[in-house]
Amino acid sequence: ALKFNPKYTFCDYNESLIRLARSEFDVGWKKYEYRFGVKVSVMRYQTDKLWDGNYLDGTLLVWAEQGVGDHILFASMLTDLRKYAKNIILEIDKRLVNLCKRYYEKINFSNIKVINLEKKLVNNFDKHIALGSLGQYLRKTKKSFETTPKKYLISSPVKEKELRNKFFVNKKFKVGISWKSLNEKCQYRNIDLTQMLPILSNPHCDFINLQFGKFDEDLQELQSKHGIKIRTIKEVDNYNNIEDLAALINCLDLVINIQNSNADLAGALGQNTWVMVTKYGVMEWRWAV
Repeated sequence: ALKFNPKYTFCDYNESLIRLARSEFDVGWKKYEYRFGVKVSVMRYQTDKLWDGNYLDGTLLVWAEQGVGDHILFASMLTDLRKYAKNIILEIDKRLVNLCKRYYEKINFSNIKVINLEKKLVNNFDKHIALGSLGQYLRKTKKSFETTPKKYLISSPVKEKELRNKFFVNKKFKVGISWKSLNEKCQYRNIDLTQMLPILSNPHCDFINLQFGKFDEDLQELQSKHGIKIRTIKEVDNYNNIEDLAALINCLDLVINIQNSNADLAGALGQNTWVMVTKYGVMEWRWAV
């Protein structure tokens, strides 16, 4: 298509997803910048102050973009970034701020300040870069991914203890389940719970609902037709309160998830996670399949 219309930036963007999925990072990350041209993401700040990948003896603003799953995924590069700037400001979804802060405090990442991503723009910085653009400098090869921490978000130990004592006194193997996406354009990711019956029928497991959005009908049908109960911890708002959701995930032995933000969250928490990747539909480059 680019041969017929070199200015058709959607082709460049789609090519970036294919290249990244094939681990062709040099071209993939460069073309991933076309996401701003096709409005997958919006450039929040003026390009004249865009960071070029060289050491900055000043303040570098890193601003998160796209969905919360992308915020979590790309935040995996922040520990590598600290040697590239004297000071760093991370602007990220407010639901993730404390999760990030706990980790940075634990590893003595003292030159970073984590703030809420809001409509009002930050002005006290020297250079800036979108969080999703860091890959072109920090993840150029497969080997560079080896520096990714196995765990780079930390949940509240107080909330985790509270949930364990209140809801998880049984000795069963605890498995978190999420089976559908709220994004109407990504329905190909979804799975019917009946397709998971071979797993859900295991009497030695305690299945916990990690799903957000509308799910009551799915759970009622599963219980009425198959006698299987997936427990919902009503004290935790799986969508709005990611802080509590993270604590809930850390109470589990395993997370089984479709391709939504819960998969990114569970992985960032260092939790054992199985991701159910669709055989059809849009290529999900982040799973490298």
